[in-house]
Amino acid sequence: MSTATTTDPQPHILIAGAGLGGLMLGASLERCNIPYTIFERASTVKPLGSALSVGGQIMPVFEQLGLYEKYVDMAKPFTMSTDIRESGESLPALDLEVAEDMCGYSGYIVARPLLYDLLLSQIPKHKILFNKRVLTISEKEEKVTIQTSDNSIYEGAILVGADGAYSAVRQRLYDVLKKEGKLPRSDQEDLPFNCTCLVGQTEPLDVDKFPQLKDPKHPFINTLGDNKPFTQNTVAWVVIEHLTENTSKAAQEQRFRHSENSEWGPHAAQTMCDQTRDFPIPFGNGKLTLGDMYDMTPKDQISKVMLEEKIFKTWYYGRTVLLGDGLPLRATSYTPLVAKVPSQQCMMR
Repeated sequence: MSTATTTDPQPHILIAGAGLGGLMLGASLERCNIPYTIFERASTVKPLGSALSVGGQIMPVFEQLGLYEKYVDMAKPFTMSTDIRESGESLPALDLEVAEDMCGYSGYIVARPLLYDLLLSQIPKHKILFNKRVLTISEKEEKVTIQTSDNSIYEGAILVGADGAYSAVRQRLYDVLKKEGKLPRSDQEDLPFNCTCLVGQTEPLDVDKFPQLKDPKHPFINTLGDNKPFTQNTVAWVVIEHLTENTSKAAQEQRFRHSENSEWGPHAAQTMCDQTRDFPIPFGNGKLTLGDMYDMTPKDQISKVMLEEKIFKTWYYGRTVLLGDGLPLRATSYTPLVAKVPSQQCMMR
């Protein structure tokens, strides 16, 4: 059993999930010298995905963690967003530089694996335990106790469920509340989704063949499919399939056959690649398609995920609290986009 001793002046925090939310919390606790342990159900964590945008209001957090300069070096200012139809017609651009006037910092877009590795570097290795899926939760005498899938037992002062949209911690917490008649009806409904996403990042590209990479303020571009249920991002790219009621049900059944979380296996990813290869994108010196992006992306860096959206009312009870996708105010399995190339970075949509 792992416990916080009675002489410990600080509470010991148990964090379920070594995703971005769990690592950010761990890095913050590390900075504050508050004891914690992170429990990850997977044997290893492979940082996949496209990229994500971080608003300027979050930049002070990176400063407090001493990571601001490292983060800015690996990210790209998010200053412009524009839409283009599949036909090539440009839609009005969105100028995002005004956000800096509001909060004092620019927003940035960063490749998700780069941000993940940055946060992971702040966590001592012995404070992340793998193959530790949370099975049971109990509270007694101002302590919370968890049992993991290998029958180990750990005790702490607070349990944080940062274990994704299909959070085991949230499920166990809601089971308790439901038995006690304290769980709102809306929180008992299934987690819905109406989009599936194909995400990946290309290998480093030749900036002479892709001149957009030379522009430090190249806009974030979204290409809208004409009468197609797909939109896409490049170079760290995401293809979003908008589902109907019937296709949503079929996709959910397929996803549950593959795993319990939001990521599907390689066969599902390849099938979606095949379906979307011919989609044109405004990138490079010539007319390219998504198939060109797929061909320039390592196969093990392509994954298919699902995009869930639901608002939960209950985010804490007793000594358990939910964080990040464990509390899906907008539980997303990806966010758009940036790619690292030799000394440059580029983002498009």
